[in-house]
Amino acid sequence: MCSYLHKAPNGVYYFRMSVPAELRPFMGSKREIKMSLGLKDRDAAKLIIPDHTKAAHKLLDQARRDKAAADKPARTPSLPRSPAQLRRDREQWEWEQEQADLLGQALSDQDSEIEALEPIMDALAEGREVDASPADIARAGRLLVLHLREMADIEREQLVGRMLARASITQNQAVDCDGGKPAGKGKGVFLDTDIVDGWAAERKSSPRGKDAYWRDAKLFNSMIGRKSVEQITKADVMTYKRMLIADPRRSQINVRDRLAYLRTLLEWAAQEDVVPVNVARDVKMAVSERGEKRKDFNIDDLNALFSGPVYTADKRSKAGYGGAAYWMPLIALFMGARREEIGQLRVSDVKRVAYIDAAEQRQEAWCIDITDIGDDDALPNQIKNEASRRLVPLHPKLIEMGFVDYVAKLPDQAGRVFPALQPIGIGMKLTDKWGQWFSRYKRACGIEDKAKVFHSFRHTWKTLAVDAGINERVCRQFQGHEGKDAADKYGAAPSMRALVDAIASFRIPGLKLPTPKR
Repeated sequence: MCSYLHKAPNGVYYFRMSVPAELRPFMGSKREIKMSLGLKDRDAAKLIIPDHTKAAHKLLDQARRDKAAADKPARTPSLPRSPAQLRRDREQWEWEQEQADLLGQALSDQDSEIEALEPIMDALAEGREVDASPADIARAGRLLVLHLREMADIEREQLVGRMLARASITQNQAVDCDGGKPAGKGKGVFLDTDIVDGWAAERKSSPRGKDAYWRDAKLFNSMIGRKSVEQITKADVMTYKRMLIADPRRSQINVRDRLAYLRTLLEWAAQEDVVPVNVARDVKMAVSERGEKRKDFNIDDLNALFSGPVYTADKRSKAGYGGAAYWMPLIALFMGARREEIGQLRVSDVKRVAYIDAAEQRQEAWCIDITDIGDDDALPNQIKNEASRRLVPLHPKLIEMGFVDYVAKLPDQAGRVFPALQPIGIGMKLTDKWGQWFSRYKRACGIEDKAKVFHSFRHTWKTLAVDAGINERVCRQFQGHEGKDAADKYGAAPSMRALVDAIASFRIPGLKLPTPKR
């Protein structure tokens, strides 16, 4: 018999372990540790119970240590520890580090698999035809089902929590004399509504950014319980951290990011005097995992990309969104710009700009204006930060290949440079789906390395710019990076003359490009 295995009415099995009464104050007042296994097959569910049991016992052990620390009287001078005690402590620490490394590697492998299958999962969720192997489709389908079940479980638990909270208010709280409403405990300022809304409004967060913080606030509430922010304690945050760590589906980096989002919201609440102090300020996650660093494209990669069907046969497929398939990789390579910055360019952002050259002669340069300022209120451009707003000259090779001619011939001269790109998702990003297409395209060109993605063009540009002797301040202007120290905040940006001279010196030795079409 598997005592921690329980079947829900919908057929999904859960891990459930009761929390001793004396430990509940150190476990966010939870009566039990409960985790969805996402499985309806009992035998399969039983196989993963041992891992959840170990994780749950770690939580209980930590709660016991917290209780012991709280119950401990004032410290007295301790006796020196024996060599045997020190050796046992060292062995225990080494074992725990080894287990943490093994778990971290397993979770990292799991994250890599999900990242690789994400385009297939998106296609299945939208009911689109999938071009992939049967094994990948089957695995992606299973991961999608598990994700949907997890989201449904979270929503259900939150609904039950709200119902129980309302019942508790009705039964136990006094009635306010003025309006007849329950005089609940606390100010009634909540993390997932008031704090997220206030923070997003002040920071002018994008819809996607606000949604990410809202989901993290809801996650915290689902684990600890929804309470007014001034009632959130450091013990709550520590419990939240332990529960995140105990979840075998979460990597160290994921836990670190969840805690960082919570710290940001509570720090804003402290700055606004909603709470006296940010109780999460010192609660952080040490990360020993190493994420896969983005790599440059080498010259063989670049020649493979630019000798693919989009460039040799002019097959700008519907999936590649017409001109975007052809021009976006070239602009990224020769200009070092971000994917969304390129995808959201308007025709009016491609312009001629006058400047004075070294011989004191008036010249004009074709430029792209990367900005969030414009007339399109329905879909405004998005930039990463203030430094991302910049006007930079086009590389001569892009003009030679016909980019300016392409823009001039677009039917809608008041529209966007790549009109086939459409905004999707909460963040209304124009290039998210196109990015999935590019990932498939680069694999079709023989580039299988997962560390080589569209963002690798920016890394490649920086490497080549340094090789060309372009100074750091000019590099930052082209790539939209903020300065590294206070000195960078003084003085104007590099002049147009300096930028024109710099981009003209940018070379890619050994690159073979298709013949420009006229």
